[in-house]
Amino acid sequence: MRAIAIKSQQATGQQLEEIVVPVSSRRGYSGAFSAERIGRLKELATDTPEVLVDLDVLRRNIEREASTARDAGVTLRPHAKTHKLPRVARLQVEAGAAGIQVAKIGEAEVMIDAGIEDVLIGYPIVGRVKLARLIALAERARVSVSLDSLEVASGIAHAAGGAGIEVAVLVEVNTGLDRLGLAPGKPAADLAEQGAMLSGVRVVGVLTHEGHVYTAHGGIDVKERLTRDACARLVETGEEIRARGIDANTVSVGSSATFRFAVHCPGVTEVRPGTYVFNDLTQIAQGAATEDDVAAVVVTTVVSRPTPQRLVIDAGSKVLSSDRMLVAEAPASFGRIIGHDGWEVARLSEEHGVVIVPASAEIAVGDRLLIIPNHICPVINLASELVIVHGTVDLGRWTVAARGKVQ
Repeated sequence: MRAIAIKSQQATGQQLEEIVVPVSSRRGYSGAFSAERIGRLKELATDTPEVLVDLDVLRRNIEREASTARDAGVTLRPHAKTHKLPRVARLQVEAGAAGIQVAKIGEAEVMIDAGIEDVLIGYPIVGRVKLARLIALAERARVSVSLDSLEVASGIAHAAGGAGIEVAVLVEVNTGLDRLGLAPGKPAADLAEQGAMLSGVRVVGVLTHEGHVYTAHGGIDVKERLTRDACARLVETGEEIRARGIDANTVSVGSSATFRFAVHCPGVTEVRPGTYVFNDLTQIAQGAATEDDVAAVVVTTVVSRPTPQRLVIDAGSKVLSSDRMLVAEAPASFGRIIGHDGWEVARLSEEHGVVIVPASAEIAVGDRLLIIPNHICPVINLASELVIVHGTVDLGRWTVAARGKVQ
């Protein structure tokens, strides 16, 4: 039987191994969730609940985003907090990403240990212990940090200066999410100017997360307008900083749902999508993905049918998370049961999922279901390992190396 080889990253992130896949396993394969494919995927889980990742869809998502950014002449820096896997980060870099973003130092440590050489920590670094860890990383790789206060900039400058190095920083700007970030224009430019006077830090640009677009009321036109407005304000802020004589050339925006708009905004130099590698129900609701683009699903087993209209599955909040969809009017369900759009994952406790079904539904204890989660990022963080599949072939398990790295 002929075979093809798929390269997969070793846990160290340094070497590639080849997985031999029989060609016959690819016949008739499609990314869509046909009845045949649903049946095959259910059986690929050794036990449940488990998270299955389709390697073909994963690679296709990675290549598509990289190609779009490349064609637009914009740097791609994916957010690795979605997958927390050095293997996936390496696939992203090999496809053209300049580096990755992480949320916490612990994630950065995992990625740099695995050979990722360019990491943005998109989070203010506060406290002696974290600053020491930051400096240790900055001595080994290209590390940058986002911040929105002089206190954080001064702390990094003091720690970096003591080590005789310089840390690149980006000023975070609030373009509508009202989380981190200074107001666009003068407030952010003033901080950049103050930071540029500190020895030990180098202000290299501005950054925003336009996450407010997710929950905006209105259709795709509204989302595009809000994205372009956020990008324009960030670009203008960068221009004001550069007018003060500071080489802040990076203008970085980030979210998977807004990527399709942001990548074409004049003046934007870097985009930081994350969820696109796997996709989820929120990305589908945002119009940024379809079921064909979903690379990760949860396989779960029916453990009880107490009434004709109520099932209990073995995936509760410790698997699916308690996150609702990030849309203006979030539906009640905690995920979509593939092939059964009328069924609702209505309630979760820690170890139980309650599913409401029609009384006539042909489903029994022991049957398996596939679920697209509302928000894949916490689902991956809750899993110790992922089952990697290619067509009908189980390629083994990948450890979620940065799981729980919240410090």
